[in-house]
Amino acid sequence: MFIPLRIRLLHNFGRSSFIIGFLFALIGLAFIVYFSFQLNWKILFADKDDFSPAVAYITACEPTPYTVDDNPLFEYYYSYSVDGNAPVSGSFLEYAESYASGKEIQVEYLTEYPEVSRFTGKDRRNYDQIMFLGGIGGLLFGFFFLYPSIRKTRQERKILIAGIPSKGKLIHAEPTNLNVNEQTVYNLTYEYSTGQNKTQVFSVRSHMIRNLSEEHHETIVYDPRKPSSAIIVDTLPGSVARYVNKKLEHFHT
Repeated sequence: MFIPLRIRLLHNFGRSSFIIGFLFALIGLAFIVYFSFQLNWKILFADKDDFSPAVAYITACEPTPYTVDDNPLFEYYYSYSVDGNAPVSGSFLEYAESYASGKEIQVEYLTEYPEVSRFTGKDRRNYDQIMFLGGIGGLLFGFFFLYPSIRKTRQERKILIAGIPSKGKLIHAEPTNLNVNEQTVYNLTYEYSTGQNKTQVFSVRSHMIRNLSEEHHETIVYDPRKPSSAIIVDTLPGSVARYVNKKLEHFHT
């Protein structure tokens, strides 16, 4: 069966696990890209003894596109001088507009790298590092959902492309401890014929027990190279199931 690109994309985005994983991965990647430019890598691995104190002055304040607990984050810029040399600039993130331009603050800079500094004594002085690590966490969390979803979709697509349709008879339905949208997920066991009076049995988990049990038989597609591998058409995302059913109209008749 030919699967066009539009149906392939709908097959992926038709799964809630894929959408969740995609959004977390996208947000995590955005955090990584943005805060990688803000991150002081040298500070990340520095000890307290590696810093020296300095007096700095707020020079500007700009809003960022990020919020924490619905509180907007602002980026403050400051300037300080080391041993009478040319002024050096730095920045930090804060929840709200708390510092006026020209306000004096205490900063600490790396003794070996005077251009690298941070706000002294602030609990949130390492926002850049925290947000960067949070982005990595979001990306990993996204892949935790994406990988099994993409893997399952690819397996189903291979079966659809090279598979053979048949009629599956529901012979056993056992409830599990899982719920989806307040509906119990069932472990469904089907029996179907692969020709020459040979039958196969396979199981699938689904919360759509009402849809699957309305008819005594369900349309399935199985892998001729591995007949025990099969999919129930009606468990596919809606648009994909409609496309496959349309392609199999001659089989239904």
